[in-house]
Amino acid sequence: MEGFLVIDKPAGITSHDVVAAVRAVTGVKKVGHTGTLDPFATGVLPLALGRATRLIQYLDESIKVYDAVIKLGEATDTGDPTGEVIRTAPLPTQDADGVRKVLEDFLGEQDQTPPAYSAVKVKGKPLYAYARKGEKVEVKSRRITIHSLELGAYEGDKMELRITCSRGTYARVLADDIAQALGSAGHLCELSRERSGPFFLDDGLSMPKLAEMVARDPGHEWNEVMLAPKGGPRIPWAPRDNVRDALAPFVRSPIKALGHLPLVDVGAETAEIIRRGGALPAGPGGEGSRYLVVQADRLVAVAEMSPTGAKALRVL
Repeated sequence: MEGFLVIDKPAGITSHDVVAAVRAVTGVKKVGHTGTLDPFATGVLPLALGRATRLIQYLDESIKVYDAVIKLGEATDTGDPTGEVIRTAPLPTQDADGVRKVLEDFLGEQDQTPPAYSAVKVKGKPLYAYARKGEKVEVKSRRITIHSLELGAYEGDKMELRITCSRGTYARVLADDIAQALGSAGHLCELSRERSGPFFLDDGLSMPKLAEMVARDPGHEWNEVMLAPKGGPRIPWAPRDNVRDALAPFVRSPIKALGHLPLVDVGAETAEIIRRGGALPAGPGGEGSRYLVVQADRLVAVAEMSPTGAKALRVL
């Protein structure tokens, strides 16, 4: 079983919890996510299964879409509802049209500094490890792009916002920056990732649905099925082969997941030569262009054109 599986992550569990659960129910040893979601956040969590974990770096996840709810008037140390309030301010006085004008100033390329409570590493340690000890460290800003900000419901101390942005954007930072621009303070109280590159929420498999596939008998809560404590009683699971068969329609092939790259088809004999370290066919683009070498519906290699010809980046 290899490919990409989109899980609609519920609030209250970590991305690692989801990875561990999918690894356990499928028996696939190598499972990895392509981009973490905070425990309070929900939505698209793409998982790579089996050899697809070797292809994560070639995905085009440059576009992210989030539905966010900003709590105005209060900023927290984490930028989300799990933190402590560190700053308060009056609620914005602008009406919806005034807010939209302010939002326009946030569009385009800009620098953004990752928040203190994030997994970005400095000297081998994640920033949240420093933050939990009260230690401050210097963090380099990153270049990000905000493609669009669509204002939804806006009433009282809540503002709904649909964010389309580049990879690496922290919605938690953006929420307080926007609130400050409105003369207030703010933090995310809800966040749902609707899209991560080629993966959309409509393609996602919910944990309750996954639990239905996994439980031998119906009628159990998903967390009882999927998150039983280690060493504790576990709801009986269906045979693993049955679970894999039920999951199969939700697993996207590597070729589809890497659909932004052009294809070069080869026959079975050439595919075997490539797998043994043989030469690859040239791609359709110039130097630096990447492409997929495929045999029927199977991915053989991810390749790139170099000054000396075709070069294998990854052979499966």
